[in-house]
Amino acid sequence: MTVLFSVIAPIFGLIVMGAASTGRRWLDSHVIKGMNDFTFFAAMPALLFRSVVEAPPLKLIAVAGPFLIGAVLLFVVALLLSRWLFKGSLAESGIAGLDGIYGNTVMLGIPVVDALYGAPGVANLLAIIAVHSAVLLPLGTVVIEADAGTGRSMLHVVRASLSGTARNPIVMAIVLAFLWRATGLGLAAPLDRLMEMLGRAGPPLALFCLGATLPRPRGMTGFGEVMLSSALKLLALPALVGLLAYLAGVRGVAFDVVVLAAAMPTGANAFLLARRYEVRMEESATTVAVSTALSVVTLTVLLAWLG
Repeated sequence: MTVLFSVIAPIFGLIVMGAASTGRRWLDSHVIKGMNDFTFFAAMPALLFRSVVEAPPLKLIAVAGPFLIGAVLLFVVALLLSRWLFKGSLAESGIAGLDGIYGNTVMLGIPVVDALYGAPGVANLLAIIAVHSAVLLPLGTVVIEADAGTGRSMLHVVRASLSGTARNPIVMAIVLAFLWRATGLGLAAPLDRLMEMLGRAGPPLALFCLGATLPRPRGMTGFGEVMLSSALKLLALPALVGLLAYLAGVRGVAFDVVVLAAAMPTGANAFLLARRYEVRMEESATTVAVSTALSVVTLTVLLAWLG
């Protein structure tokens, strides 16, 4: 109960406030877009940059490895289950697979980890954020394109996906931070203070904007598929990643962070990909909304277990 009210309740309270602001039309869509852009292009990059530069030595491969292996294995399982149980096309099953592994590691994951572990926890989360952008989205895109009949080669698809990743301000902040860290210069006091001020604004704004921009499903289309994807994302993925991380010798804060990252609800980028290809849009939107709501319970239980 202490975990619920000290960490989870304020976090999801901000999400609800964001959802209410658009549902009740308290804030104009242009205002929400401006807040979201500030969060994504300034506040979150500043938080990540400072966390990397000031973090103790990191074992990022040890953290990202179990997560990536678990996510790819579960993607294949989810794709096959969608094909077998729901007779989905390859593209539809690809979106189902992505819904089951692609988590909200930035807009929700960073605020949760920051609230629990501060900068050291956020620094450990960086490798997983990079994996999301550089591997999982292109993986889903390649599967969809293989069924789309567009005539574009897989090399073209992967190159376009990676090019988009390179322009992502979150990813670029991580890359630049590691380059800066390699110089050993540290941050001058005024720059450190600026980064700190911007970074503090990131988590609460991210949660508010998450609620304001959550996909609004029009019903419970494909209820069985939605519940399967949500169960894979909230239960199966953290269990599998946690097991792999334990076997790999990951312990302490790094273990907690990798399991929490795996337990995040389905991220909106999975829905955006579905909307881009006009494949399984309603089911994906519903999965994002349902898994986010259910994660109130699953994250509370997980945090109590991690203790």
